[in-house]
Amino acid sequence: MDEELRSLSSAFHRHVTRRPDAVAVTDGDVTVTYAELAACASGIRASFAALGLAPGDRVGIFMRRSWKVVAAVVAVVGHGCTYVPLDPDYPEERVRFMAGDSELRAVCADPGAAWPSGDVPAVEVDGTPAPVEPPAARSPEVPTHVIYTSGSTGRPKGVATPEGAVLELFRSARERFSFGPGDVWTWFHSHCFDFSVWEIWGPLVHGGRLVVVPPATGRDPRRLLRTLAAERVTVLCQVPSMFKYLAWAMEQEPVPLALRYLIFGGEAIDRDTIRRWMDLTGGREEIVNIYGPTETTVFATCTVVDRQAVLDTSSPTNIGRPLRHVRTAVVAESGVPVGAGAEGELWVGGTALAAGYLKRPELNAERFPVVDLGDGERRWYRTGDLVRRLADGSFQYLGRIDSQVKIRGFRIELGEIESVLRGVPGVSDAAVVVRTPPGGEPLLVAYLVGEPPEPAALRAVCGRSLPAHMVPARFRTVAALPLNPNGKLDRLALEAQR
Repeated sequence: MDEELRSLSSAFHRHVTRRPDAVAVTDGDVTVTYAELAACASGIRASFAALGLAPGDRVGIFMRRSWKVVAAVVAVVGHGCTYVPLDPDYPEERVRFMAGDSELRAVCADPGAAWPSGDVPAVEVDGTPAPVEPPAARSPEVPTHVIYTSGSTGRPKGVATPEGAVLELFRSARERFSFGPGDVWTWFHSHCFDFSVWEIWGPLVHGGRLVVVPPATGRDPRRLLRTLAAERVTVLCQVPSMFKYLAWAMEQEPVPLALRYLIFGGEAIDRDTIRRWMDLTGGREEIVNIYGPTETTVFATCTVVDRQAVLDTSSPTNIGRPLRHVRTAVVAESGVPVGAGAEGELWVGGTALAAGYLKRPELNAERFPVVDLGDGERRWYRTGDLVRRLADGSFQYLGRIDSQVKIRGFRIELGEIESVLRGVPGVSDAAVVVRTPPGGEPLLVAYLVGEPPEPAALRAVCGRSLPAHMVPARFRTVAALPLNPNGKLDRLALEAQR
């Protein structure tokens, strides 16, 4: 085992000891050194101790993006506990469900935050320091985090990821990337999105600096570009649908950047946008496409995106080869593995896998089967993604085999939205599809049967239980939903309707 990565907390504290005055986090005008971040985390841990929190307990993080969220993450993991990210912008009903489903023992909150679950004690994170405490001993099997994803049955499901899987990700990444103390990373994505695990721990593990990107900056491509230049960012992680606006800003006002790595994940890459970016920057940074559901710990495969890859628009997106700690199989509908060139569902195994879904034994049995696919009995995760393995061992991504979609990197089960809509008085049936206007972002469009209320009322109903990225942008009333010969919803026919 690599001693440098025996635990996330020990790697972080090694930098606290060796480089206490090095800047760990930049948050606007605020700079936080490694020593200061550790002291703030210890102050939070003192509150945990007063509440009697024990290793393995789950702690919510109900905070808006700031350096204090990083301190809370470091505190929770350093105390031997598991953090559960909760977005203050989520509907109260959803937050209460997640808090109850994950059986939170406490929650970290911004001072004055309206925490909606009063039976769970709140620890206000105000930056108060305390003498630095060494990290608590913890088993690699204890989850570092539980991230909730959309559920097809109408309720979110919590994915518990053991620390061992996160450590294996970074160990394998060391064979692929050359991260170090001189790197400057951005924290761009919500802490409720598993990309943030990579963004937050990446610099802390390697002794680098993390730049907090406020949501308002992330939505303003010119402002974001100026931030990247001013902070000399070297590692930038992006979802393709958002990156196209950054590329547009670069075309309008080119600025010199210090990027070494531009990492795409969460969606299929946009080859035209990347090609334009390469033309603007001269291809100085290495562009990497990563792939992996939350259940496989951020990403399981990756590949370099070179000019040839973006010029070849006739082939499906290549998502690369598996990382060292990842096992893969391409499985036909019959359950039999298929060879190179054949299409099938991608199954992922090895130490990359999450522990499973909280309180969902039947779903765990379905999505995490233990079977022998030819190299001995092994636990797998069925991704639901259709792929083709190429002769060089890489995979082409061919789409989904179910109704799950991704918008701005967020994984969405259309069935969850449909379940909410079917509960609206006047709606007898509902179906949701994704449309992408020319040059625009993907939109959710809901088709309703019956006599539904006005769109404003429908949005209000959805907004009470669904996060903003899952509320349909458009609503259409139809006489009936189209069915295929098997009696199932014909989504292709629905998508063809205008």
